[in-house]
Amino acid sequence: MSQLNLVYAPGVMPGKWLRRFVETHPDAVLDARPLPEGIDPFEELAAGRARVALVRFPEGHSPASLRWHVIPLYTERPVVCAAKDHDAEYFDQETEIAAAEAANWTRLDPADYPPEAGGAAMMLEVVASGAGSVAIMPLPMARLHSRKDVIWRYIEGEDPTVVGLAWARIDPALPDDAQRVAIEANADPLVEEFIGVVRGRRANSSRQPSVREREQREAEERREKRAESQSKQAKQENAERRARAAKSGGRPGGSRSGKGAGSRGRPSSGGKGKGKGKGGKGRR
Repeated sequence: MSQLNLVYAPGVMPGKWLRRFVETHPDAVLDARPLPEGIDPFEELAAGRARVALVRFPEGHSPASLRWHVIPLYTERPVVCAAKDHDAEYFDQETEIAAAEAANWTRLDPADYPPEAGGAAMMLEVVASGAGSVAIMPLPMARLHSRKDVIWRYIEGEDPTVVGLAWARIDPALPDDAQRVAIEANADPLVEEFIGVVRGRRANSSRQPSVREREQREAEERREKRAESQSKQAKQENAERRARAAKSGGRPGGSRSGKGAGSRGRPSSGGKGKGKGKGGKGRR
């Protein structure tokens, strides 16, 4: 049974794609696992521990390269996270807080909170302490680490992030190990199948490898059936011709050539008749 290994960045919610893939590929095993903060999904791809990855990157800074295919999928809006008694709480949740309104708010620097120090979860811990600081992060990250004592609001002037689908690119210039991983990934039909699911291809799209394979198999079956039918028809026609020939040859005077030969085979009797006729007239 074939298997597809997938990893995805923290906060990414790939549920709809995973469900669609499982529905359309019931015989395949899908191993999908979220990555902790600080784990580079490209390292998972490079090591062959994953075939495809859902990655996050700043808008306008795609990690696509000679080594990696990256398809942008959607944009994540940035939010400001603050304690419940902060001024941010009084802004409407559906509108963006103007950059000027938030200009004087004390912001935590993500660089001060690396994954080994707790990452985004620790930032929200500090925000909730009531010290007055706020944290800027993608909305999915705020939801991932949501707390009852912390609110979030959309904010303008901050760079959004993008979630994309990444997999290895085949490039002859790559080192042998990287090239091997890329070739294996691109030779795996499930990789292209999942790409098709994420891109919204229909299950019966001819661009899906499984559909192409099925169509080729069905076309081959149709060719074989057509050839078999034509062979049977040809055999039947040959049998009918032989039967007609045998029937025609076994009947006296049955062929036109036989009749002609018979008429030409009795000229002497006809001649004698004519002679007798003339002679008879003379005797009379």
